This record gives sequence, C-alpha cells and structure tokens, in this order.
Amino acid sequence: MSGQQTISQLLYAGAAIDPGATAVQDGDDRVTFDELMRRVESTGAALCRLVPGRDSRIAICAANHCDHLVAYLAVLVTGHVWVPLNPANGRAINSIIVDKADPDLVLVDSSSRGLVPRVDTVQDLGALRGEPDDFDPAHAAAGDLAAIKFTGGTTGEPKGVLQTHGNMLAVIDNMQAFYEFTRDDCNLAVAPLTHGSSHYIVPVLAAGGCHRFPIDRSASSIIAAMRDGATIAFMPPTLIYKLLREGGLSAGEFPRLRHLTYSAAPMPPERIAEAQGAFGPVISALYGQTEAPITICAIGTDEMRDTSLRRTVGRACGSTRTRVVDGDGKEMLPGEIGHVEARGPIVMSGYLDDPDLTKTTILDGWLRTGDLGSMDESGFLTLSGRASEVIISGGFNIYPAEIENVLADAHGVRECCVFAVADEYWGERIEAAVVCDDHVTDDEVLAFVRCEIGSVRTPKALHRVVALPRNAVGKVVRRDMPDFVESLKERNDEQPV
Repeated sequence: MSGQQTISQLLYAGAAIDPGATAVQDGDDRVTFDELMRRVESTGAALCRLVPGRDSRIAICAANHCDHLVAYLAVLVTGHVWVPLNPANGRAINSIIVDKADPDLVLVDSSSRGLVPRVDTVQDLGALRGEPDDFDPAHAAAGDLAAIKFTGGTTGEPKGVLQTHGNMLAVIDNMQAFYEFTRDDCNLAVAPLTHGSSHYIVPVLAAGGCHRFPIDRSASSIIAAMRDGATIAFMPPTLIYKLLREGGLSAGEFPRLRHLTYSAAPMPPERIAEAQGAFGPVISALYGQTEAPITICAIGTDEMRDTSLRRTVGRACGSTRTRVVDGDGKEMLPGEIGHVEARGPIVMSGYLDDPDLTKTTILDGWLRTGDLGSMDESGFLTLSGRASEVIISGGFNIYPAEIENVLADAHGVRECCVFAVADEYWGERIEAAVVCDDHVTDDEVLAFVRCEIGSVRTPKALHRVVALPRNAVGKVVRRDMPDFVESLKERNDEQPV
C-alpha cells in the first residue's frame, strides 16, 4: 500500500476515494473524510503554531474518541514526534514517561487532565484550532523519527522505543497484506489508541474504510457495534472473554465481521473454539511488541480453523523475518526452544538515550525480542515465555508458558498464571494462580498436569482467584504474582476449593 508514499500522502489518497463517506463514527456522531481532513489540518496548523519545530515531541493522553484520533493524525502529518500516554497508566507511570521523553507539549482530554505532570505544557486537545489555509502537510522521510513509545513496564521501568516513519509504513504494509482493507471496512476501535489500536488508524483510512468508537467499553455497547456493521475488531483476550460472558451469541448476528483479532496475550485453544462458536470463524491473532510493532507474526482466520495451530502466533508477516536461536546466535532445529528474534523494517531504530541497551538488543540487524519459543518446519512460531522468566526448579530449566498451556487444557480452568516462589529445597517452587470453575477440584487439575508433563513441572500449589491482575495494557505481570497471592492470603480472599 505505502510503496514510496508518506503517511500524509496515504491519508489524502484515502480521503479522495469518497470525500463524503463516513471516516469516523464516534457514538452517534459521524465525520466524513472531507470533515476529518479539515479537522486534521486545523489541528495541525495549531500544533505548528504552538511548537514550530517539525521534530518537536507532542504527548497525547486521552481516551478513545474522534478528537484523540484527529490529534494523533495531526502530529504525524506535521512531522512532529508522537509520545502516547495511556490514561490507564495513572499519574505515577506517566510522570516517568514525561520525564524521559521530555515532550514540548502535552495534549489531554477532560478525563485525563489530572493524569499527567507539568501543567505549564498541557493543552486541551479538543480546543486546538488553527487556520487550515495555513497548513502544509509534511512528507517525512523514512528515517525521520515518528514516535517515542514506551514499553508496558512488565519487566521494570518503561523504556522509550524510537519508531521512525519507515517503521510505521512497514507496519502499514504488513497490516494491509494481512487484512486486505477496503473502503467497505469498518474498524471497531476498542483497544487504547495509545497502543495496538493506533496501528489500524492509517491503513484503514488509506483504503477508504472507517473507524468506529463504541458509546462506551461495556460488553453490550461493543457487541451492539459489532452487530451494526463492524468488519474488524482488535482487542486483548480478556475483553473477548468479557463479551463471551454475555452469552447467547451466534455467528449469524455478525454478518459483516471478518476479523476478531487478539494480541498482547495468548488465548487457550478452548477459548478460541468458544469465540469461534459465538462470532463465527473470524478469530485471528497478531504477535508483536513495542520494539517491533504488532506484525512480527500473524495467524489468519483460515489457519485458526486448524486446531493444531491454535497455540501458535502464526508465521512471519510480510517484510518481517523470524528465527529461533540459542544463546550464541545459532539457529535451533524445528521444535527446539530458544530465543525468538525478528528482522525487518518494522524493527525500531533503538532505545531513547540508551545506546548500550540498543546494541545488546539489536544484534547484526536481528532484534532479540526477549521471548522464548520454538518454530515448526512450516515456520509457525509457538511462544514459551520470556527469557527473563525461566524458572530453575530442582535443577531443571522450566518455562512457565509450557505449564500454562497444559493448565489451560485442564477441565474447568479459565485462566492461569504460573510463577516461582523462593524455596530452600527446590530453589524455586512452581505455583500457579487459576481462575477455575467451582466444581473442579485442585487434585483433578494437578493430576491432569502431572499426567501430561510430569511431576517436576506440576505446580506445588494452586491459588484460586476471581480474576488475574493485569497492568494498564491488559497483561499479567508474572513478577507481581507472588505478592498478589500473598495479599489474598492475608485477606483470606482466595476462593474455597
């Protein structure tokens, strides 16, 4: 799709397909392409007046709505640098990000005003208005910095990731190759625009399609929007589970839906089958990370019908290459677990103000993702967890994900997280938190795991919880689990066995 075009050119080309067509639907409000581009130009003119330097950094902290989308596009087409701030982070984490990124301007909406520091640089994004006649879109070069996006902090303090316009255009191409967007597509923007959802904005609009924001994030509003013509929806597995709990869903209710895509966390095969039964054979998945956004690997709706592939994250996307290597960088044989690496134009240019970390993360052009996994003969990648999360118990190297995969297959287990606790005998003792049906006993679950993968890898304790704790982007932080479980014990809050 992008070829040699810039992001500005892609947007204007998409708007020219049918200027009177709906580009954004925010609740009951509809914005045509013509109006959208006028608002982008008006906001862009205001930004250029406030921060004239093309490479100035502009942070945005806002909920999902049309004003946020307009501000995001205005930052890109003016050649400024986007710094997303997730409102769900809270003030403490956003303060760290602002200190590190040092933005020249922070844009907020009314609901997020108290979630960012440095009041002297804060502006209401809904009040940004300039003269569109004064606006001249920038056509950034591939190597120009487009964004500083921060990791979710699951392994410590957030790190600033430098993404260029070339990175963004490569992701757009990979997304177009996977989804084949057209003017008939309607993307339901549910996940935060500060994270994965942002990657859908330009390619959908460039194809002449539209974005829709549900009235709110309730399951009923999301389902209603999906029934009302959404063709694409991207969300974490936890939100899909929330929709499934509504019950009574059938594929015939969603005649236009062609992709319900999950990412950010694995989805057990049993839950994939449940989602296919409710929404139709439309489940797909993407695998990526901030350092190589969203399109390292993908598994499409047709491949997801194959039950043997549902534990994988698919194969390399478009221009991306993947491999699995040992600690010395030697490629592993099919089925062997090693370090997952990615290469291609989606890979970041480096970390903000940290050249040493950049050098140890990108080796000879290969990004070491920090994930462990194995690849089959056909190139399908199965993840086994994070390299930093390997548990050494009784002298064995044990990967939490391999235990979680088996636990997820146990009858009655809905969600699980395996973690380690210091132990004088084992070194590290394997335990697990589970969301589990009441009629299933701990002994039944543990017996199933023991039969599948042996006693060494069977958790020494199960902790029943109502829900697993998640961070601002919907991920379970494994290192926080021991303290979480201990706090439940102190409150006697674990569910009875």
